[in-house]
This record gives sequence, C-alpha cells and structure tokens, in this order.
Amino acid sequence: MKKTRYKITLALAAFLATNINAQSVTWKVIEDDPYDIKNFSLAIDPLFSEFSGMNGYSFGWGARAEYMMGKRIQAGFDIRTGFGTKGYLISNDNTRNYFYTEGSLGFIFYNKDKKKNVPIILSQTTSGNTRTTVSIRGGVPATVRRVTSLRGGVYQMTNSLSYKFLADSLTTFKGGASDFKLKDSASNVNFSGQYGGFASTAIFGGINFRKIVQLLIDVDGWGYRQNKRYTDFYIDGIFAPVVLIKDFKTPDGTTYDVKYDKISYFGWRMGWVWRKPKEQGFSAKFEFGNRPGPKAPVKDPKATVPVNFNNYYATLTFGLYIPLKIKPVYKGED
Repeated sequence: MKKTRYKITLALAAFLATNINAQSVTWKVIEDDPYDIKNFSLAIDPLFSEFSGMNGYSFGWGARAEYMMGKRIQAGFDIRTGFGTKGYLISNDNTRNYFYTEGSLGFIFYNKDKKKNVPIILSQTTSGNTRTTVSIRGGVPATVRRVTSLRGGVYQMTNSLSYKFLADSLTTFKGGASDFKLKDSASNVNFSGQYGGFASTAIFGGINFRKIVQLLIDVDGWGYRQNKRYTDFYIDGIFAPVVLIKDFKTPDGTTYDVKYDKISYFGWRMGWVWRKPKEQGFSAKFEFGNRPGPKAPVKDPKATVPVNFNNYYATLTFGLYIPLKIKPVYKGED
C-alpha cells in the first residue's frame, strides 16, 4: 500500500512540475507560414511491406511523387515492385511478382488557413519503461492550413495468388483433354504448385484532406522548438473492370485457363502520408483497405459473400524525399 502511495505521489509531483515549467515559459515566433513550402516532392522508398489475404506478404522498394499545382490542382504517382513476394519464383512462370503503379489527379475545392493552438514539445526523457514529456501547456498559436480535394486515378497491379485461399468448387482449370476443379488438382499428375498469378486494373476516386503546419519558435531557456508537418489523409472507393487470374501451365506443356466464379469488382481504402513542408528528410505512408479480386471461400458456394476477406491488405512504406518548389505555387492570395 505504501509503495502504491509513493508511486502516486511521485507521478503527481512530476505532473505538477511539468505544468509549472510549461506555464512559465515565453517564446518568440521565428516562422509561421504554411504557404512557404516546397510544393513538389520525390520520395525513394528503399523498403515497403504489404500484408494481404491474397498471398500473405510482399516486401520491396518503390518511389512516390506528389505535386500541388497552384491553388486548385494536385497530382500524385506511386510505383512499387517486390523483391520478397511470398509464392513468387522466377523459375515458375505460373506465378507473378508483386508490382503496383498508380497515377492520380485531384481538384482542390478548399484551401484556407486558420489560427489554432498546436502542441510544442520542450523535452522528452526516458527512464526504464517511463517516458516523461514536457510541453507548453495549451500549445502555441499557429497558422494551420487545410487543403481538401476530390481526387481520382487509375492503378494496375500484379501479385502472386495462393490457391488455398480460393474456394475449391469455384475454381476451374479449363484446357487440355479435360477440365478439372481445384479440389481435384491433387489427383492430376500434371498439376503441381500452390501459387498462381493475379492481375487487375482499377479506377479509384475519393477525397483527400491535407494539413500543413510550419511553426518554429525560440523558447526562453529551451532554444528552438518546432511543429512542422505536411500530412494527407485520404479515403477512396475502387472499381476494377479487369480482374484476371494468370493461366496455369503444367510441366507437360498444357495451358489451362483458370476461372473463378465469384469476383468482387469493388473495393475501398484509406491511408495516411507524412513529410515536412520544405525540408528534405524522412517520409512515411500507411494504407489499408479491401481491393477488388476473388472473393473469400464460404461453406455454401451459392452464398453471397458480403465482405471480401481475401483482399484485405495493409501497406507500410518508408522513404527519403527530396522537396522542390515548382511553379505555380499558391501563396494564399485570394
């Protein structure tokens, strides 16, 4: 009991000390202009990872570019290729490596700023499992710029596909002397392998919320502190008119057309992108959702699958970006 009281007393004392320090500081604003930015960025991503129900996982590298043209237009490009795709073998022509590319264009309908308090961290210390953060209580007033746009685009992708995630009775191999179902493949002497290939072409559309903060202050007794961010949050709907499973070629040279009877042509996704407004540095992107593709197996083959469990995925990308200022640049004029 005494030990618990001691811990509570220490925690309360640390809390009070933190707030006393935070309340007593003064500062001078050095920079607070969310329009003084580099409106183009090119990121080289040495590593991305994607986990999905389609094949399990993929790792690789890629590149991203983003350009905000003046007040009303923004464009984006993303490309990724795998160097560690589960189920893909260069020696196996029936499989496909992970590859993804997309282009997008957006129309900005809201591009304004507003004064709002943002957090400023003065110091952080870690002792054991405890991290102590000292910040300015209530934050510091900053000019926060918000840019909202409607966007749309096209993507193409390929990936390996695990046959075990498909419904046996819905998968048919057509070709050669006779057709056969996936569930009968084990008895087919010419069938070997658990992975195939998948490809899709899709269009997407949605809304993007961008937040830009560029605050730099000089705090008495603490030095320079900042809150700088250039972040995007987006939500898209997806429609894929093209969803294909790669033909399967057996060791004897027979080519089978792989058909799956239940395809979902619609999907969705949401994601976050982070970088700084004009300094070169680190960038990150996280995205998850449900892509169009073969629907998940169910006990009753005639049943409708409301959720496509096979095509849930999550992607995490890390990279280094180079920001540039390319005209036209919107400075906040009416």
